[in-house]
Amino acid sequence: MLLISKLLSSLIYPLSFCLFLLLFALLLRLLGARAKANWLTVLATVWLYFCATEFGADTLAAPLEAAYPAIANQDLPAADAIVVLGGGITGESRYGLGGDFNGAADRLWRAADLYRAGKAPIIVLSGGTSLQGGMPEAPMMAQKLRGLGLIEAAWIEEPESRTTRENGQFTRALLEGSGVNHILLVTSASHMRRASEVFTAQGFVVTAVATDHQLPLLVGPVPGWLPTYDRLARSTRAIHEWVGYWVYARLGYLSPE
Repeated sequence: MLLISKLLSSLIYPLSFCLFLLLFALLLRLLGARAKANWLTVLATVWLYFCATEFGADTLAAPLEAAYPAIANQDLPAADAIVVLGGGITGESRYGLGGDFNGAADRLWRAADLYRAGKAPIIVLSGGTSLQGGMPEAPMMAQKLRGLGLIEAAWIEEPESRTTRENGQFTRALLEGSGVNHILLVTSASHMRRASEVFTAQGFVVTAVATDHQLPLLVGPVPGWLPTYDRLARSTRAIHEWVGYWVYARLGYLSPE
């Protein structure tokens, strides 16, 4: 079911969605419906261009990030635990060792920074994997924390979760009876709306510590109207979160269980 869900969700991404429209347009053209095929081709082109421009990426991602700006350590309260969600490390590669940091690596760095600042006595590393035979992300994150100089007593691992909902469920099960109630939740700004409501639904008092803000302060050197891979990637992540939040809300995952 998870694999099916991942495959279906990928269809909403701009590139795959536009490819689907173009294939459908080709089919219509072969069936003689040229006018409809032309409209679908124009729609696919316009939507892909919009998502790959700075205006498109900003329109889609700004509301998500603006709701959770960065907060300095001194302005954050102390909590019972720091919970950092997976997503900042790639899976194991064929010739690599463990995993490599990706564009969301700020999550792990910020969790370590909060721990060093004395904001909580423990870090919870929440992240599993859906790759058969692959190392779960939680122990890969633990490897990175060792590299940052933290002692092993600084964290506990939750290596089973594969979705944001499971992050919340399995973290609650792991911490059951520990007295942990108030958490500093660390994840990407665009992901924070959905993640914080999931953890709140699990009974935690959540202080959101958003990181991995993607929208640039200044646009350039490439003009904003020119499409780029980075802008398309930001739009794709934003669409994933908008749709993910809508699905979670409809399924009741954001309400107390």
